[in-house]
Amino acid sequence: MKIIGVIPARYKSSRFPGKPLVSICGKPMIYWVYKQAKKVKEFDKIYIATDDERIKTACEEHNMNVIMTSDKHATGSDRVAEVASKVDGDLFVNVQGDEPVINPEMIRQVISIFLEDDSVYFGSLKKEITDLDEIRATSTVKVVTDDKGDAMYFSRSVIPSNLKDGKLARVFRHVGIYAYKKEFLLEFSKMPQSELELGEGIEPLRAMQRGYKMRLKETSYTSIGVDLPEHVAKVERVLRGEETLD
Repeated sequence: MKIIGVIPARYKSSRFPGKPLVSICGKPMIYWVYKQAKKVKEFDKIYIATDDERIKTACEEHNMNVIMTSDKHATGSDRVAEVASKVDGDLFVNVQGDEPVINPEMIRQVISIFLEDDSVYFGSLKKEITDLDEIRATSTVKVVTDDKGDAMYFSRSVIPSNLKDGKLARVFRHVGIYAYKKEFLLEFSKMPQSELELGEGIEPLRAMQRGYKMRLKETSYTSIGVDLPEHVAKVERVLRGEETLD
């Protein structure tokens, strides 16, 4: 199986414009994400997928493989699909471009889903959360899976609600690393965005609403998503060894 890593990176962001190029310990954030992805030996090739010449230039300055893509893509998955249409590969892994300290083991865990079950064509990770603020936050994407690990639903609302008395059901956060077999990914990119995807702002629902399955594996690892400028300082402390992810 030929495995390709793709890191989508767009310049425009309503909350943090130019985020992939923000300086972290003297280098652009996208450099650190790429560096972590390079530690995954299962990857045959890794690409940055962007629609911005400034990001392309920064990638070339740091000797990173980069592919220019359309500026019309609705989601990162659609951008990865364009790469898949241009690059030979069997499995494409979407590594989020705003997680500069992502643990390579998390990427390996996603890949392992496909090695353990050849019938899987769409996969990701989940992590149990117990902090009430994180559970209630609409910025936290929650997921409920069946006994096999297939996603039943994603939401920014609290699922399960745990409103009943007695033993509470565990709550899981979706960890945004996606992996797709090429044939499914190309099909996904042709699907119009669905009502549930648009309502929740969660892209796997596009496929799930049409009856497709998504397998999730539980992880114990933690990462840091750089969503706002104030998150940069914490990442720098981690890179300098002054703070841990836990």
